[in-house]
Amino acid sequence: MRPYRIVDSPEFRDLLHTLDPRYNVPGREQFADVIIPQKYAQVKALVKEDLQNAEKVALTTDSWTSRSTESYLTVTSTHIDTNWKLINYVLQTRPMYEGHTGENIAAVIHEALKEWEPQSIPIPPIVSDNASNMDKAGTLLGCNFHIKCYTHTVNLAAQKCLKIRRIEILLSRIRRIVGFFHRSTTAAAKLRSQAELLGLPDHKLIADVPTRWNSTYDMISRFLEMQRAIIAVLRSKDLAKIKEKDLNTLTDDDICLADEVMVCLKPLKVVTATLCAESVPTISVIMPLHRKLIDSIFQHSDDDSSNSSDEKGCG
Repeated sequence: MRPYRIVDSPEFRDLLHTLDPRYNVPGREQFADVIIPQKYAQVKALVKEDLQNAEKVALTTDSWTSRSTESYLTVTSTHIDTNWKLINYVLQTRPMYEGHTGENIAAVIHEALKEWEPQSIPIPPIVSDNASNMDKAGTLLGCNFHIKCYTHTVNLAAQKCLKIRRIEILLSRIRRIVGFFHRSTTAAAKLRSQAELLGLPDHKLIADVPTRWNSTYDMISRFLEMQRAIIAVLRSKDLAKIKEKDLNTLTDDDICLADEVMVCLKPLKVVTATLCAESVPTISVIMPLHRKLIDSIFQHSDDDSSNSSDEKGCG
């Protein structure tokens, strides 16, 4: 998104004049005070009418923090229209200037209910994470159907697995190697060349976001895919001058551990992707998926290594 002041930029106005000399570009005050508020009011009226005509409405709420460390609470709605189409709306995102207490969260959700007036009476079902403050908010609101987000539970299990000490050490080593190839254009070029020689795909290494376990899964997966090229480049004498200190290839034990982590996390990845669908309801598949997870991951086998047993124990 661009700020309103872009419409006052001479370059922007010259561009639009070139496209259509007849068009008179409104100023930023016109956009900020008239055009956008009018459009918001029109869309809000349509959304409110849709929610009030819906037979049943469910809410989803989640708190999050922006890159500038500002806290927000977002409330969304979901319902099925007369054509059996799943409709989702982002109703509001409000700053949380005070603490994320159950009382404050309940107050924000209550204001959303007053403003948007969904048909579900008195309190619609609410989906949230498993945090205790969300529990308290649901109780304060008098919500009879407070559903805990299953993907959040899966996320907690995956994060617990990744915090096993041996796996933390492995991830630290992989991140150092990935970071090196991201920082060095020379090393990245040699990796592409080596991958071509070995018949590997021209894929870039992925740097994970530690708070998002699925990005860690993607990082490990890509690393294992490109490991032969990575080993060849890191052992090359051509990189001796730019190779960073303590940057070593993974041992055979490290590779085995990485493979085991992938085996354990892959079902969680599939479940997460399935339950994050926006165009179809997913609550009906939670129990079958949960049973499948138990059968495929959490049953111990005589062939399990000590690492695999620890990882499966995270569930």
